[in-house]
Amino acid sequence: MTSTQLQPLIGLGIEEKHRIMAGVDLVKEWGSKRLLDNVVPIAYYQYFTPRLEFLVGAFPKRRLLERYPRNMLSDSVLWQRPAINGFFLEYNAEQSYANLWLDWTGGERNSVVESFFIGWSGRWQRGILYGQHFGYMFHLVKIDSLDHNQNPTSISVKDNIKTVTSLGVDLAKTTIFDKLTTNVGLSASAERDRLTGEYHLPMGLIWETEAEYRGIGLKNTLYYGDSQQRMYRQYGNLLYWGDLMYKTNLYDRADLMVYFYKSNILNITLNLSLHFADGQFYNQQILTATFDLDNFYNKSLDKSYRYIWDSWFGQR
Repeated sequence: MTSTQLQPLIGLGIEEKHRIMAGVDLVKEWGSKRLLDNVVPIAYYQYFTPRLEFLVGAFPKRRLLERYPRNMLSDSVLWQRPAINGFFLEYNAEQSYANLWLDWTGGERNSVVESFFIGWSGRWQRGILYGQHFGYMFHLVKIDSLDHNQNPTSISVKDNIKTVTSLGVDLAKTTIFDKLTTNVGLSASAERDRLTGEYHLPMGLIWETEAEYRGIGLKNTLYYGDSQQRMYRQYGNLLYWGDLMYKTNLYDRADLMVYFYKSNILNITLNLSLHFADGQFYNQQILTATFDLDNFYNKSLDKSYRYIWDSWFGQR
């Protein structure tokens, strides 16, 4: 996907804890003759304290779910389906958190009668050690066949349940790095077609390592295990939301991130991704720029982040 994406939002704040936000997510695919290729309305209520956050309505997905492993939610899902339609509740305690969310993704349209996610995730950290868990159940009710008058004759349920549970170490505070973590986890899934009785339980190991130092980041993800998305040929993206690379038994992804500017108001990042699967090599690039109008009007610019190239051009 090669495109430009804009997500302008405006809102009303009440007593610092309450917000009512509205806006739109706009996508323009490069080379397209249309003015806009995807328009997603956004409108939601947010309650926020340092410990507790609650959102309900149609609200941006990326910030809330970008921690999920890519075998569960792919990059393209976060870009092309940018809004959660439902609710999100999260409790934070220092470096630990736990959340629960619902995303209603479809109903009464084309071949889909209804579809939705129920998701949960959490992290517990003490010192340099941490454990984390990600999970969701995706429920799809689909029309399987029609009669000659295009009336449904068969409707059945498909389920896709996925979890990743991992243990790791966070060494950032004991080194010169801004971020330095590694973890090993178990990916377990249950894929079921209630119409045919087809059932799969793919499992595998995921090893993730991430480092960041003064504007340069590296992240590597290695998967080894059973092929996932076993019924993709029948149901494709109607049932599966993870990266297609995990259909292989061995897959490695390496990401190079360049943080050209990082602050509480403006962030500019280039992400170069290399994919190795089935003896083949693939690559992709993503350039993102975000500007926080709320912080721009209400807070001073935080320029505390330091870059490798500061000394090349003199101190700021």
